[in-house]
Amino acid sequence: MGEQKPEKTKKHICAGLLAHVIAGETNTYNYQTILKAVDLINKGARLIATNSDLTGPSEQGIIPACRALVSPIELATGKTAYYVGKPNPLMMRTGLRLLGVHSHEAAMIGDRMDTDIVAGIETGLDTVLVLSGCTTRKDVENYAYRPHFILDGVGCIPPQA
Repeated sequence: MGEQKPEKTKKHICAGLLAHVIAGETNTYNYQTILKAVDLINKGARLIATNSDLTGPSEQGIIPACRALVSPIELATGKTAYYVGKPNPLMMRTGLRLLGVHSHEAAMIGDRMDTDIVAGIETGLDTVLVLSGCTTRKDVENYAYRPHFILDGVGCIPPQA
């Protein structure tokens, strides 16, 4: 988790306190980190999180991801984090703009229905679900939306024609 000091502007002065608590995935998360984040947020800092993935794949199997780490802070403060990563449409539109492409020229490839695929659909991209991560073929049935394509893994993506 990182901290960002506020810019000194007329629009935003936070009396010397930190303006934001930024949370992401880390191996150094501990109870003291939670306590510090809760204290700062209770004093007015805003909670920003990098992504809303609850779990993620690892060599050990499925492990807690950003949303699981942010949850205790949200519960203790009563504040909801603003997630800047997928499926945030602002992040997706910014990415397309930086790449200089239109949504019909790009595709979203991911292993999660609840972040990757919904982000692609809501941004107007073709979507490709790869089954090498968290989502299984059976899990797809639990969602009201569907990816355009389902592949066993990224190695199954055909080369550009």
